[in-house]
Amino acid sequence: MIRYIDERELGRDEAAPEAGRERLDRLDIPPVRELPDPVRRDIGRQVLRETLGGGRGRRRRALAQWGRHRLAADSVEALRTAGIFGTVELSDLAELFDSAKRAKRTFQELERDGLWRVERFQRGGRRIDAVSLSGRGRQLLERTIDPRERGDEGPQAYLSGPARAAQVLHDTAVYRAARCELRRLAAEGAEVRRVRTERQLQRIALRRMDAGRRSGEDDREARQAAAGQLQLAVIDGRLSFPDVRIEWERPAAVGEAGFVDIEVTTADYRQSSLLAKAVAGYQVYRMAADGRVSRQETG
Repeated sequence: MIRYIDERELGRDEAAPEAGRERLDRLDIPPVRELPDPVRRDIGRQVLRETLGGGRGRRRRALAQWGRHRLAADSVEALRTAGIFGTVELSDLAELFDSAKRAKRTFQELERDGLWRVERFQRGGRRIDAVSLSGRGRQLLERTIDPRERGDEGPQAYLSGPARAAQVLHDTAVYRAARCELRRLAAEGAEVRRVRTERQLQRIALRRMDAGRRSGEDDREARQAAAGQLQLAVIDGRLSFPDVRIEWERPAAVGEAGFVDIEVTTADYRQSSLLAKAVAGYQVYRMAADGRVSRQETG
């Protein structure tokens, strides 16, 4: 079971989706009125913190109540997954549920209540229904389900905003690659403490480089300092960022921790680029034209 830790780091929803993107209306849900802002302080909220295990009945018990929203554990897990990775394909989230019927009903409810958006794209010869959090969904995770009570641990960040049309095939493949590594880590007895995407690592590095320049460092010194703090490689004078980083720890072995940097490549990657990724220590996954991924041996 993945243990998620949250981080307030990224900002508001991005601009509206680009022109030409088709709004997903496959669920035939009639328009609903805009809900009042659920983060008002006068709304009663309750979080049930006990672990929900056991059979299907227990999984369906309400985990959190937030205004009019009452979510079960699998619904929260779907929201977290979309928020952590930014863009996830709807069909990949269905495996988090006991049945396809329950998954479909939950997807309808989350979209209807404005907690996430689903957009339709045509890529790689097939349709992609891409899920991303709304600002309301991100606030739900940050303020109620995962309240920020963990001090300076450096909690998990959640992303919100529409999918990037030009990158949607790659972005959804990143989650599939990360899912393979998450399963491998779980089988080895490791727990995930945080996941960071390329955009998040870039923002952290830029902030640290700016702070270094303000303190008198030149560009090279600031870059090397940021690389050292984030354990990133510098290739041809530039910081190298993975598509996603999974940070883990092994509770059974006190002090044992590490991370896995994942890069998703395509068939048109140059051999020199692949070698550079291998030198940087990335776990490389090859993405097929239809978005499927396969683990590559780079050693």
